[in-house]
Amino acid sequence: MHTRWNLPLLSFLLRSIGAFALVSATAFPMTAQPVASAPLDLEACVRIAVQKSPFIRAAQEGTVAATEAVGISRAPLYPEVGFDARYRRFDTHVFLPQGMNVPATTVGPTDDWMAGLKASYVLFDSGLRRAELDAANLGQAATEEDARRVLQDVVLGVRQAYYRLLAAQEARVAAGARVARRRDHSRIASARKAAGAAPQADVLRAHVEVADAELALVRAETDVRIAKGDLNVAMGLAVDRPVEIEKDTASRGAEPPDVSVALALAREQRPEVKVLRQRVAAANSGVAAAKASFGPRVKAEGAFGWRDDRFVPADKDWSAGLAVQIPVFTGFASTHRSRKAASEAALKEAELAQLHARIDQEVWTAHARLLEARQAVAQTEVLKDEATETLRFVRARYEA
Repeated sequence: MHTRWNLPLLSFLLRSIGAFALVSATAFPMTAQPVASAPLDLEACVRIAVQKSPFIRAAQEGTVAATEAVGISRAPLYPEVGFDARYRRFDTHVFLPQGMNVPATTVGPTDDWMAGLKASYVLFDSGLRRAELDAANLGQAATEEDARRVLQDVVLGVRQAYYRLLAAQEARVAAGARVARRRDHSRIASARKAAGAAPQADVLRAHVEVADAELALVRAETDVRIAKGDLNVAMGLAVDRPVEIEKDTASRGAEPPDVSVALALAREQRPEVKVLRQRVAAANSGVAAAKASFGPRVKAEGAFGWRDDRFVPADKDWSAGLAVQIPVFTGFASTHRSRKAASEAALKEAELAQLHARIDQEVWTAHARLLEARQAVAQTEVLKDEATETLRFVRARYEA
């Protein structure tokens, strides 16, 4: 008596929950938008991501900024030329040697008008400009490699989202088939009960299995909606945009390479490795620039213009010369700057070693997972064939 009361109640609750979930999924769909004219294949999704992804646009802007930084670092290699115009009115006292008699010791008030060109050029700076330019060039190369890394990450994200959606859709198909099979079993159980060949418990158990299969179908529908949103985000589109994809009919591809070959290729071709190598070289150029700050600097200067006490000056005014700057004491700033640059270079080298270890682990794990997946696919196909044949026999027995 106790068993007969609980099984109908459990069946009713499960069927009610399943019906409510199905109604909720129908009543609250994703935001309606025009459906794409044709399903997208993997290559189409990748093309959309390359055009729309904000990460790729940000990486492109970073590359442009790095290019402009190279131009800024190259500017000191050219002479500086500027136009200078001034006006001042002054009245000043002139201090003369003792014993010199002059009518007056005050100059002014007078007007001072001046206009002309000034030019300067650094002849020698102990390699400072060249080191800074090399660092900027290496920084640009690192930024370009980082942009390639972003592109690879976006493409990888699209491919993963695409196959996750395919897997979710196949799981939904399987869940639908499971619902149909459970309903078929429930029908057969009811028929056997009516014929007196099965107890009421078998009918109730079949009803519970139908409700459980319907709940699994609701979860599969939710997984499909989530996977579609993930694919849209990976492509740089609105998350609620309707999207349909084609079923992947491609082969499994060639056999994976030997793991040692994969490790060597990853260390050589991964963009993040190239980025850090460029960063290491840039840090070494920073060390050279810091050492150059200890050396002398020779600068050529020249000016030509007109200067007079009238609004339109008529008297020529020119100058030319050399300036030599030798740092003697700068509060130990150059020393600290050199040590800081050396520490940063050592830090980048350590980060490169850490990156090599992390990439080796990623490749090793991915290679093992790939081998496992290929073997699992082969075994699953065998199990599928066996399960199909078993189902055929069971269905025939139940029908009999």
